[in-house]
Amino acid sequence: MNKKLVRQFVFIIFFSLVPLAASAAGIVTGKVIDATTKEPLPGANVQIMGTLRGASADVDGVFQIKKMPPGTYSVRASMIGYRTVTIRNVKVQNDRKITIKFKLKEAAIEMDPIVVLGGRTQQSLDQAAVSISVVSARDIQRRNAVNIVEALESAPGVNFIGDQINIRGSTGYTFGAGNKVLLLLDGVPVYASDTGQFNWDMLPPLDIKQIEVLKGAGSTLWGASALGGVVNIITKDPTPEGQLLYSFSVGKYDKPYFKEWYWTDPNRLHYAREDVSYSKQFKQFGMRISAGQFKSTGYTQLGDFKKYNLTGKFDYRFKNGIKWTGYAAYSFIDRGFFIQWKGQNHPYEVDESNLGNHAKTNQLNTYMKLSIPFSSRFAINLRASLVRTLMGNQFGESADFDPAIGQGAEIQADWIPYPGHTITFGTQFQQDGGSTKFFGHHVGYFIGPFIQDEFKARENLRITAGLRYDRYKLIGGLKEDLYSPRLGVNWQPWKRTTFRGSVGSGFRAATIVERFLELTIMNFKIKSNPQLKSESSWAYDIGFRQYITDDWNIDISLFDNEYWELVEAHLDLIRGQIQFRNIPRARIQGIETTMNMSFPLRVFGVNMSPGIQATMTAMNHKELQYNEPLPYRPKVISTIKALLKIGRADLQADYRYASRIAAVKLYPINDRVPMRFVDVRASYQLGSLTLQIGVNNLFQYNYAPMESNLMPMRTFTAGLKGRL
Repeated sequence: MNKKLVRQFVFIIFFSLVPLAASAAGIVTGKVIDATTKEPLPGANVQIMGTLRGASADVDGVFQIKKMPPGTYSVRASMIGYRTVTIRNVKVQNDRKITIKFKLKEAAIEMDPIVVLGGRTQQSLDQAAVSISVVSARDIQRRNAVNIVEALESAPGVNFIGDQINIRGSTGYTFGAGNKVLLLLDGVPVYASDTGQFNWDMLPPLDIKQIEVLKGAGSTLWGASALGGVVNIITKDPTPEGQLLYSFSVGKYDKPYFKEWYWTDPNRLHYAREDVSYSKQFKQFGMRISAGQFKSTGYTQLGDFKKYNLTGKFDYRFKNGIKWTGYAAYSFIDRGFFIQWKGQNHPYEVDESNLGNHAKTNQLNTYMKLSIPFSSRFAINLRASLVRTLMGNQFGESADFDPAIGQGAEIQADWIPYPGHTITFGTQFQQDGGSTKFFGHHVGYFIGPFIQDEFKARENLRITAGLRYDRYKLIGGLKEDLYSPRLGVNWQPWKRTTFRGSVGSGFRAATIVERFLELTIMNFKIKSNPQLKSESSWAYDIGFRQYITDDWNIDISLFDNEYWELVEAHLDLIRGQIQFRNIPRARIQGIETTMNMSFPLRVFGVNMSPGIQATMTAMNHKELQYNEPLPYRPKVISTIKALLKIGRADLQADYRYASRIAAVKLYPINDRVPMRFVDVRASYQLGSLTLQIGVNNLFQYNYAPMESNLMPMRTFTAGLKGRL
């Protein structure tokens, strides 16, 4: 490289790193309040646009951002459940303090939330170049969700086959292994390092701030496993004031649809979940500790479980702006495994030979982060993480599992070299390993440097370009070099109109279980395939978002996901064998539409806030070698959510639809039907208490997304949530 260019680069970096002297800086301070009640909004997020500076409002709604270089800025305030507000032309002067005030209006539906999945830095949803959906803490509470699956199951473009998540049909069902979606907790991967499975009970819903869903390949920024999408669960930070939250949820399963299906006294089938969380900021030190238990008899034989979790999130804010964050979550699960029914006349029972199918799982997720803001234009974030998973006593015999260990580290830098450019770059390292008598001992790792530049060409035009290189190595086995480029555009030609387009690549290395598992279960022998290649994909997405009014928008997206070496379970019925194999080429194309609408009313002196969210994803999926549909994927999924807030009462009805699954593996000639579920619920706020009642699967619809596995029958629910 030319020495002159090197000197110029070092010169720019140096002056980006040097903190601005106090004599050349100002202070932005102010308050964030509820526009209606005039009450302060503790925890509201305030960001100075075009810089890396921001702050959170304290218990009185007050914020303060120091060491701001002189200039004219736009300042944005946001909070879950409220409309984002931006104040423009805020002039910062040397040695001066400027005070601004934000008045946020409550929103029944999140119209333009703040997200981080699009570029690893905060941006509004309207400014993202990729398709992203958001599930807020308010959505989770309204649904009275008892785990992350229930929180996500009505998100646009998302559906579940068993416990496996599909984003626009990406995963299908692979018998618990090989999710083609990357699951993150506060931006940290949290899959089991040997099986690739997700623990959907790793933390209580009480701790979740919001869940972001990126649709399509996301490996450029997020690395391995982001083949078909990314889910990022963002946990709540410690609150400025001491706060005790508690949640109690119960459910009672109704009687089976036919009396002939009774397998036990239906009156005893139920579940109960209890969670408690305490949070407080002690000057510079903050903490949030949560504990919970979740127990159920199940609605089937071997559907019973006991689940316990303990989580803690801590942070320390140094006076120079450096922030340390530590997180740990421990989960213990003792559960039965319902693999398939005894027969169509006994759909809730299992064969007597399978009654010993139980498993215990211990999992520890932990990470530490260090955020170092050198200046308003340069910051470094360091991260180290560990996921430890121990399974045992699975499938009726001693499994002899050793703990599966996933270790990760990352360094990320955010740099604004000059106005209009935000460059994010860094390197991620991940090592996954596990051992058991069923697949031996294996360790694999990857290291991946990445870079992305978001260029604000004009006020209404943003161009994003990024690239990632990964070297994957299975110790004692294959090694692969993988490249993941990305290009995106976001254009807002008019105030209420946004066009977006993106093309990006994703990859996923096969898990240890997919490559090496050897096991006989239910007369099927699972055979290893050490030569499995990594999956790769290209995702093309063109989107359009139009605001009809401030309270009504429509989002339309056309997508084309191209897959190479897709890993799917191959079933040989004649030999009674299952083996994971690569499908050379596959394709999923479709259209997704979402409408959000709310319209505040005042009727007879009572404030009413109706809201509707309707979404539909239509897909054409097939593997291209034999031109057949991909298994365990519907072609249409749709959700309609209707909300009505009347004073302190909330009413909600959800309709979830999935078309008939065209192809399955085990019993292709069995009858299959579409999913049609209706859920209704009501809640009432009494001071700091929220009382909830509801009915899931109101019309007792019988649906099996995979062979010989019925979803729950009608379920009556109740909940009590509150804070002190």
